[in-house]
Amino acid sequence: MTRPKTNGSELSQLARLVSRAHTDEVKVFGITHDSRSVQPGDLYVALQGANSHGIEFIDEATKNGAVAIATDAHGAEIANQKGLPVIELVNARQEMALIAARIYGNPESKLSLTGVTGTNGKTTTTHMLRSIFIDAGKRVGVIGTLGTYLDEEHLPGARTTPESTDLFATLALMVERGITHVFMEVSSHALALHRVSGIKYDVAVFTNLTQDHLDFHGSMEMYFAAKSVLFTSEFSDQAVICTDDAWGKKLAAEARIPAVTIGRDGNWKTSPANSNSNGLTTQNLEIKDSVAISLTVNMLGSYNATNAACALAVSQLLGLSIPASLESLKNVRPIPGRLEKVSIVSPGTAIVDYAHTPDAVATVLTVIKDANPEKIITVIGCGGDRDASKRPLMGKVAAHLSDIVIVTDDNPRSEDPAVIRSAMIAGTQNCAGKVIEIADRRSAIAKALSLADPGDVIAILGKGHESGQEISGEVFAFDDRVVVRQESENV
Repeated sequence: MTRPKTNGSELSQLARLVSRAHTDEVKVFGITHDSRSVQPGDLYVALQGANSHGIEFIDEATKNGAVAIATDAHGAEIANQKGLPVIELVNARQEMALIAARIYGNPESKLSLTGVTGTNGKTTTTHMLRSIFIDAGKRVGVIGTLGTYLDEEHLPGARTTPESTDLFATLALMVERGITHVFMEVSSHALALHRVSGIKYDVAVFTNLTQDHLDFHGSMEMYFAAKSVLFTSEFSDQAVICTDDAWGKKLAAEARIPAVTIGRDGNWKTSPANSNSNGLTTQNLEIKDSVAISLTVNMLGSYNATNAACALAVSQLLGLSIPASLESLKNVRPIPGRLEKVSIVSPGTAIVDYAHTPDAVATVLTVIKDANPEKIITVIGCGGDRDASKRPLMGKVAAHLSDIVIVTDDNPRSEDPAVIRSAMIAGTQNCAGKVIEIADRRSAIAKALSLADPGDVIAILGKGHESGQEISGEVFAFDDRVVVRQESENV
């Protein structure tokens, strides 16, 4: 990734920051937890991973230019044997974040930061805010699922919320480029794994909580607990909380920071939203102790009206006028892979969306259904090495809301794809939709196109903006939007 310039930090200063002993003084100019990404002058952080310990790659790190190591007691013993300067860590991930912040000049203190969390809607909300603040003449950065945006420049990213070593480097690069306002997606993994330790947000936003990541968190209660950390005085000054689900209501009741609540019973009270054939959705808002307003966003679906209301509330908390932000919401810049209409030459309308949870699939297909297509043909799969319990639920909701469902592969990763598809199909029993199984995703998309007639919608769900498909540890080039265009020419 692109790195900012630094003046360098003495290893002793970094060690004192986390109250840890160190060996041999040296000056470091960058930090990374990935031996492959080490640059000359870096501090290499060797962490215990799921399958291996980072210290196993110490030779690669030093070959690439690492001048010091930060690691746990096990790693420190090996680093000492090799005669390398070492900081021994106890709470490795938490302390890594604090060290990274210092190396990059504590960029978090020089930016207006907004953190958005929730199962669905994080990407859309941050990009709505991007549009609003660009229109207001601000210098804007975004960090999230679609990668990193520095004003109009786009840098690809691997995670929703980067590891702290990359995150603080990115924030420092934004400071270097003159960015003033940053809108970040903050995942539950990032909070649980201390990727955002040391950051305090001006505003924290909660969109919703539905089933996902139970392979990591174990239960919805633990998933909620991870998210709720963001809404404490340690991490945020104030909050915007959507209270249209039980988890949002619970969070609003428990939050100990000032909060604007948005929803049917919020202090920004929302009315039912209406979408029209021009792709606009309108919703009335009654703001407590203020006048009622009408919000229109150039995206379909009531959930996008709610995302827009959250973005509007954030913009007001950060000093923008409501009338100006309302105008921006009418013309939000296109968001890749979110209800994205793809031009095809064969019959029907193709829509690509990132929906990869039962709730998101239901929401997207309901929006499509509300437009009264002749029939809905859905192509869908589930990711491997992720929450397996949602697979039959996703199959069920897809088969319930579609006329035809083609179950295919998503990113099977290290799992047997046939097992994943079987779990999805098990959930489709007693549903009205016809179910077809086609393993190869390109073939599944081609089949969907061949079945479409004028007036039909082909919904290709799960991967959205992604440009690769991960199978058995290897990533192959695959973009649903490109493939559907290509295959439509062969129908």
